Amino acid sequence: MKDHWRLLQPLRVAAGWRIDISGLYAVDPSPETMEWFYGSVLISGNDGHSRLTFDARWEPEGDPEGCYTVDFLRLPRAGKGKGKGLAREGNTARGRDEVEFIGTWTTRSRPELVAVLESFMFTRTPPENTASPGPEPTVAEVAAVPESAAPREEAG
Repeated sequence: MKDHWRLLQPLRVAAGWRIDISGLYAVDPSPETMEWFYGSVLISGNDGHSRLTFDARWEPEGDPEGCYTVDFLRLPRAGKGKGKGLAREGNTARGRDEVEFIGTWTTRSRPELVAVLESFMFTRTPPENTASPGPEPTVAEVAAVPESAAPREEAG
């Protein structure tokens, strides 16, 4: 179907926002329409000024009993120099270059999904019932790693 773009879900986009991935169609999920709900992201948008972004997907992929899942994030500030303000530990970056996970929100309703995405773009506030990530482990919790899991020092 070469005119499939005509079935894209209409969406009001606030000034400054950019839709990077647009694969959300005005089709409701059912066993007959599941082919419209495959992909790691159905719709994704970001605002370069506030650095806010969202990614929406259907989970579990291909399951008509699934739901729309939206992750809300704040992207790192763009640095002037490579690695500026960056501290690395293994494969993770910390500090101002770290992506901030704001939370996840779910619904089975496409109209509700559209309303939440539009509201987020215009108010820059995620919905009230967004599940936030758990707290970072405390120093005491990290120190409580069982001795058998702790790295052993080599005898010198």
